[in-house]
Amino acid sequence: MNRNKRTSLRLLIGLMVWVILAAAPALAQEPSTDEINAVAKKLSCPTCTGINVADCPTETCAQWRAKIGELMAEGKSEQEILDYFAARYGDHVLQVPPKRGFFVWVWILPVIAMLAGLAWLTYLMRGWARQRVVVPVDYPQGAKVAAGSGEMNDVAASEDEYLRRVQQDLEKLS
Repeated sequence: MNRNKRTSLRLLIGLMVWVILAAAPALAQEPSTDEINAVAKKLSCPTCTGINVADCPTETCAQWRAKIGELMAEGKSEQEILDYFAARYGDHVLQVPPKRGFFVWVWILPVIAMLAGLAWLTYLMRGWARQRVVVPVDYPQGAKVAAGSGEMNDVAASEDEYLRRVQQDLEKLS
């Protein structure tokens, strides 16, 4: 009799588990529009350019949102739903490209470009810092410039001539 009780108990527990598992889909709540749109925002519209499925008014996107709702009602996770659409329509329907295959370059190239730009900018700035800057020296009027500084003699002479003319113009005005 003890054996019969154990068997009956096992059968009863098994039946209860089966009823719970069978009733689980019926007890599952329909996903809300916000939950559907949260997943739909991560998918690109297949007919429009640059619009996600949640914001697109086309019939195709309405069908996709309905399918997302069905998959969510079945208990699929967000990632499983995204994988479903990517497997069916290709990775280009994902708003964020996956980090595998060809799409790895989408993640790596901007970083490489920024580092290369930073290196180039550093190279240019070092070159600019090393350039010799010639600053004209303001000699007092009537001062003699040392011999052998040829180019500076011409600069000083032209500055002296300019200053002389400015001085004459000021004297005429006063």
